Amino acid sequence: LRQPATLDALAALVAAERIKAAEAETLAAAYRVLRTAEHRLQMLEDAQTHQIPTRAPERKDLALLAGYRDWTAMEREIKRHATAVGRIYDALIAEAEVDRLPRQPAQLKAALKKAGIGPHADLADLIGRWRDRSYRALRSDAAQRQLETALPGLVKAFAEAGTGREALLRFDDFLGALPSSIQFFALIEANPRVALLLARVLELAPVLAGKLARRPEIVDIMLSNEAFAPLPCAEDLTDMLRARLRRHDALELKLDEVRRFVAERRFQLGVQIIEGGADPIRVGRDHAKLADAAITVLADAVQAEFAETHGRVPGGRLLVLGFGRYGGSVLTEKSDLDLVFLFSGHHEAMSDGAKPLPATTWFNRLGQRLTGALTVSTAAGPLFEVDTRLRPSGQQGLLAVNIDTFARYQLGEAWSWEHMALTRARVVYGADEDRAAVSAGIAAALMKSRDTERFKAEVLEMRGDMVKAHRDGGLWDVKHAAGGLIDLEFIVHFLQLSRHEGFDPDLGAATAHFAAAGALPEDVPCAHDLMTRLLVVLRLIEGDEPPKQPAAAKAMMAAATGFADFDALKAALEDAKRAVLAAWEAVFEVKRKAR
Repeated sequence: LRQPATLDALAALVAAERIKAAEAETLAAAYRVLRTAEHRLQMLEDAQTHQIPTRAPERKDLALLAGYRDWTAMEREIKRHATAVGRIYDALIAEAEVDRLPRQPAQLKAALKKAGIGPHADLADLIGRWRDRSYRALRSDAAQRQLETALPGLVKAFAEAGTGREALLRFDDFLGALPSSIQFFALIEANPRVALLLARVLELAPVLAGKLARRPEIVDIMLSNEAFAPLPCAEDLTDMLRARLRRHDALELKLDEVRRFVAERRFQLGVQIIEGGADPIRVGRDHAKLADAAITVLADAVQAEFAETHGRVPGGRLLVLGFGRYGGSVLTEKSDLDLVFLFSGHHEAMSDGAKPLPATTWFNRLGQRLTGALTVSTAAGPLFEVDTRLRPSGQQGLLAVNIDTFARYQLGEAWSWEHMALTRARVVYGADEDRAAVSAGIAAALMKSRDTERFKAEVLEMRGDMVKAHRDGGLWDVKHAAGGLIDLEFIVHFLQLSRHEGFDPDLGAATAHFAAAGALPEDVPCAHDLMTRLLVVLRLIEGDEPPKQPAAAKAMMAAATGFADFDALKAALEDAKRAVLAAWEAVFEVKRKAR
């Protein structure tokens, strides 16, 4: 039913049997007449108004422009269509009216039980609290009227979503956090599907519920025609963000705008998983696109402000590298960003501003400011967590080094684990010529000759140290546990660096390469995809491990990962981990050590 054109939407409503064909014809005819009148009004002296003129000569001109013989004929035609539309609207409103919920506690509990609310007594107590004006957003008479109007729709949505006690308490927290409830309840009343969406978010995705409590206005994005569509490419997202940033001059306001933009689309992506059946891997790629766009506009904005005082470094340009999941372009809701800052040009060059700085100092301070722009929590909330420890020499090294220094370090000084991390490096910000230079330096380091047996021993030792440091969370720990994604990463990185092939920051693509080359069993790419999808989904869910989650949450997990039910998902996950462990033994010729 989501059609951008009104006439197409009317046809869709008829096809869906939501309105009668005769009503659609009436509404379509009225739409054409009224829209034509609107356009003719705007053509009068290019006026951007929909007000009918009051003077007779102007009314006559309007009628002639619209194709009528005089104003009387045009007025009669408009009134006829407006009356017909009003009649249909009044009938629709009459059909939509609902009874209010009882105020007497016993009757209220009975009504909620009859509606299908499991924890009906809990909800009755909460409704009593809302009616007592316990929260700031519910203290005015107008808010109470909106509450009573919206409650029947909310109850229906809670019943349809199978909302449990914990989800109801989350909704109570949500109301308690609202600065004002009138707009929210009006939205619920006008859009019943928003109530159902809210109920499912509260039940299935506590992480999203928390975001909604902090910023209830982000639900508006789910009313757009693109709500369940994939995000556009990173370049288009960047253009959209730039357009929004042009409204502001101050950097602080730009930081807020980026946070609002990203929060809206993160919420949208989470809802696409729980409600729209979106592929979690595609959602993970969209999360990475969002990060790319945010880094691009913030890097530009921070540099512009920094240059006002310190100028710019001639021949020097900033580059930002993403590593890990971000480098591989598949993020989860909770992923941090592993970043490394580089710059082109000579490290001893001086900037040309009122307060000049050496290039190394200029870019290191810029890196600090960009890190702050990405991480600081503003009035619009947080944005990302950033980890910069993968830079040359780690925490003891400079935050930003030039490209040549980076290339020399990677080729001559970097440890094996740093080269393993380097296999997932991706330039996420920088000029094309600098990207090429960095890519060449990375390729040289990854292709260097190494003693395979010694390298294998180093890999096994590193993984053993990690196993000691992280608890094995069992089957549903798809990251750290035996047969999980980290084991698979170690396998793939060993193959890449020992065979000098299959270099791709995307772990899934690299895994598929080695399966096609016969270096990994054919079932390992499927294992990667399943565990990656599940990781993205699990980051939306808090609390108990999957087997102890409510039935609705287990059904959502199964559907999101492509299985008929939770038992089928569990069996497939067991097979996936067995496949990775078998690959481990085949590649490293030893069993994967337990903790």
